[in-house]
Amino acid sequence: MEDLQREGHIGRKEEPLFLGLFGLNRHREFLDYSTFYAKSQRTRAAVKLDFIGELGYGRAARDPAMLRSRYQQAIHRGLEPLAGAIARCGVSPNALTLAGPLLTSIACAWFLRTEAVVPFCLAIAAIGLLDVVDGAVARVSGRVTRFGAYLDALCDRYVEVLVVCAAAAVTGYWALSLLVLAGSLLVSYTKARAAMEVPISNAEWPDLMERMERSAVFLAGLAASALLPWWPFGRDLFWWTLAVLAVLTHLTVLQRVLRARRYILDRSPH
Repeated sequence: MEDLQREGHIGRKEEPLFLGLFGLNRHREFLDYSTFYAKSQRTRAAVKLDFIGELGYGRAARDPAMLRSRYQQAIHRGLEPLAGAIARCGVSPNALTLAGPLLTSIACAWFLRTEAVVPFCLAIAAIGLLDVVDGAVARVSGRVTRFGAYLDALCDRYVEVLVVCAAAAVTGYWALSLLVLAGSLLVSYTKARAAMEVPISNAEWPDLMERMERSAVFLAGLAASALLPWWPFGRDLFWWTLAVLAVLTHLTVLQRVLRARRYILDRSPH
């Protein structure tokens, strides 16, 4: 206690007379000690957060972009053995990228003919792995290029259009499907157009419904509508899935527009 008093953390003994008369000197000392204790606790918390950050968890817990990046890195590490085997076979990353729309076209044509919902969803989910594997093959083989990233983004849009239109043709939900498709394409466009104005990293867009999330929800809703005979308010589960996606995709567009506005205003030369 005396050491703390000498350092000035606790109130001095020489209190004014009126504080002593009204018994406020102890109250003053209590407040000063409380302030010191609160500061020490904040310091300990800051040190703890810094230590956790050194372990690689603190920043991820506070930064959604970092959390998403760590999630993607975990997937990439899991696919490295497969990517290495494919690379040793001489398959190029761009060939895998182009295989995505080709296989999706075949699956959609088969779906239009058979209307087998669950096998179609499983096939599209399997084809979607190519979108992850092609990037892993490019990294393992040292063939990461800007054109490869451009081609990958272009093929992703073709896959989205094919899948949504095939599902709309089978289910008849054209209006909602086109609304979802418009939102999905605009989510991509708002980021690409903003990057033409100012430098923006992909890690700076931790948004609500990105392509992976959209695909997972879309396929899950389509499969559920075939497996579960549940029609809330007279609509099947896929109709409700499209309705939710229509709202969320356009909210994501708004989210990206607001973020793009902030980046453009902050980074544009004045």
